[in-house]
Amino acid sequence: MFGPDVSFDHESYPPTVRCLAPGLAAEVWAAKYRSAIEELLAEHGAILLRGFGIDHANAFDALAASLVSTLYGDYGDLPHEKDADRVYKSTPYPAEQAILFHHESSHMPQWPSRQFFCCIQPASGGGATPIVDGRKVWAALPDDLRQRFEERGIRYVRNFIPGVDVGWEKMFDTTDRAEVEERCRAQDVECTWLPGGVLRTQQLAPAVIRHPGTGEQVFFNQLFLHHTACLEPSDREVMRSLFGDDEAAYPRSASFGDGSPIDDATVARLRSVYDELAQRFVWEQGDVVVIDNMLVSHGRDPFEGDRKIIVAMGDMVARADLSVGSAAR
Repeated sequence: MFGPDVSFDHESYPPTVRCLAPGLAAEVWAAKYRSAIEELLAEHGAILLRGFGIDHANAFDALAASLVSTLYGDYGDLPHEKDADRVYKSTPYPAEQAILFHHESSHMPQWPSRQFFCCIQPASGGGATPIVDGRKVWAALPDDLRQRFEERGIRYVRNFIPGVDVGWEKMFDTTDRAEVEERCRAQDVECTWLPGGVLRTQQLAPAVIRHPGTGEQVFFNQLFLHHTACLEPSDREVMRSLFGDDEAAYPRSASFGDGSPIDDATVARLRSVYDELAQRFVWEQGDVVVIDNMLVSHGRDPFEGDRKIIVAMGDMVARADLSVGSAAR
């Protein structure tokens, strides 16, 4: 399937291609077998490339670029890797806490269809990047919950509070408020300036999409990264002490698209579904994982020791071009 220079394990997850030829140019090999990789992504949502010697950002950039039409270099939520315009550091988040499952930028008007992770330094313990197939999540949900999420969508509220979350200047890469307002209008994002230089954005997005390639329904959102029920208990208490009971004043919050609350019990039920469906693998140095961001969500387990994963993303998709739930059209 992939030629004599590699071995292929279809039974592992993600399906794993291991390089057998020292010095094989990863980007040349990947470009040659891009269509086969695409077929595997449509079936499994992810593929692991191992043993190709990807040990720095430039090699990673070249490999990722060989598998997409365009790499995306303007993502404001992640810091850039040094001297790499299209490669990012992974989310700076406490090692002892998990990053919950999400489809990258699924709350935004556009998102990457492909996301790439490269392991420069595996953790000494933990630190897996668990993956969940959004098609399986959708299939596991009861009909009443499906209907509510599909019809109402999700309303995301974000407050860019200095010192608490990434600043709006960093997110939008500008200090010009007028430019921020214009960009929000163009993307159907409601924005409001609050006291203290805080920017509040609100946007309605789908909770479920139909994948443009496979035609399947996918539970596709960032609910866990925004809903206050997913905060660590101590962090939620801090937020409550700072902002009271008005969760819309927290750095991030989420409700159904019509403004009705998504209760904590529903979120707990969803988290249980994701935990049951999650699949993990152990990172090795030089590993590259390619995911279809519209089919699978990813997270990060807590870890010990040093860990360095770098990220790339490409082939952006606009929500306006997709079939989504009626509430988010």
